[in-house]
Amino acid sequence: MPVPTQLLLSLSDAQLSAQLATQVLEPAGYSVALAHSAAVVRRSLSAEPPSVLFLGPLADEDPFTLAEDIKLTHPTLPVVYLALHAAQDELLRGVQLGFVDYLTLPVEPAVLLEAASRGLERGRRWEGWLRKETGRITGTLARRLSELESILQQVNDGVMLVDRERKVLMVNRAMRKAFSLGSKDPVGRPLPDVLPNKDLLELFKSSPGNNARVEIKSPAGRTYDVRLSTIAGLGTAISLHDITNLIELDHLRKDFVNTVSHDLRSPLTAILGYVELIERAGPVNPQQAEFIKRVKTSVHTTTELIDDLLDLGRVEVGLIDELSPVDMRAIVEAAAEALQAQVDAKQLVFQLAAPDVLPAVLGSHTQLGQVAANLIGNAVKYTPAGGEVRVMLRKEQRQLILHVADTGPGILLEEQGKIFDRFYRATNALPSIPGTGLGLAIVKTIVENHRGRIWVDSKVGEGSIFTVVLPLAKA
Repeated sequence: MPVPTQLLLSLSDAQLSAQLATQVLEPAGYSVALAHSAAVVRRSLSAEPPSVLFLGPLADEDPFTLAEDIKLTHPTLPVVYLALHAAQDELLRGVQLGFVDYLTLPVEPAVLLEAASRGLERGRRWEGWLRKETGRITGTLARRLSELESILQQVNDGVMLVDRERKVLMVNRAMRKAFSLGSKDPVGRPLPDVLPNKDLLELFKSSPGNNARVEIKSPAGRTYDVRLSTIAGLGTAISLHDITNLIELDHLRKDFVNTVSHDLRSPLTAILGYVELIERAGPVNPQQAEFIKRVKTSVHTTTELIDDLLDLGRVEVGLIDELSPVDMRAIVEAAAEALQAQVDAKQLVFQLAAPDVLPAVLGSHTQLGQVAANLIGNAVKYTPAGGEVRVMLRKEQRQLILHVADTGPGILLEEQGKIFDRFYRATNALPSIPGTGLGLAIVKTIVENHRGRIWVDSKVGEGSIFTVVLPLAKA
């Protein structure tokens, strides 16, 4: 007698199902459970899936609809269908659903037992194939995970994975070394216990999404750029990049610029002073006067470059002095008044459009004055005689927006992303127009230090519009 195997016999006819169970299946060594409704079938499958399901007509649900649902949850369960009478359309649906057999009631005992045997054999083959395929896929995944973990352990950048509950899932060697985590396994421990850095933990609270970043120092004094990246369904990846050398190089650069700039001021002042004394020492001929003029122009240009370098060095630090509510309308009016002589000389049409009352922005009066003076000064400088310069101020939601528009030569599309870089000047700018290429870099840095944004819209031959967006001061 075979080892008892669980079968599930589902027929709405209780008498017939009991007869098949007690007189045919159980004497053959099978253990049979009976189900007379679709609801009982579903509960039985959830509690203890059988080895073979004998499915017949049910009063509360179409058996083929039930079979479709069963295939979704139990794809390897063999199904034998017991029909009241043979029907071509039912046979076709049974084939589509992968039924092991299609029997017509009443059924011969030998035929029923043979169907049970085929179902068990089919189930064993499916289970064997499933185990083999699962093993193959699992082995492949295991190898790839091992390779990925090996790569993460070998990279120079620190990497840490944490789950949604901020518990550590993985830490590579670089991260352990950077923060002296030692040999104790941090996996499974809360992130604040493993890496108790206030800036990093605050970054999780304020910027949980991608591209969030912060600079932190390790116990050894190294500076790291830390970035967070969300991994769907897993948690967050923390990547660590050592930028200590870059910061040191940047400090050296700034010290060099400041030292050279200050050291150049004295000789330039002396040169300008002696040149001005030449004309007082006696009359000069026209050629000598032209040479003196060129020397003065060169000294003034070099002095302007030094001033711009020093200004850029100051604003790049990111500190904003004299923090106070700033009236941008007053600043723009002051900048326009200072440029009035140039506007009149070039016979430009200058327009200022702004409400009489505008809310203030919070920042440095001096630095925001540089922004207005630089943008309006550029518009006046690059707009040809008889052109137009328009300055507009407006409030939009919790932001103040400044537009400076001109009818100058415009900027090539491929160069519009570069004009805020240091020492960059548009290729179509006239050589006769002086400039150091630092003004817009200073403006961009100041605007970003004030948590604002700046961009340009320009068409060659039509002019440019510079837009600055600054957050309003909170009440």
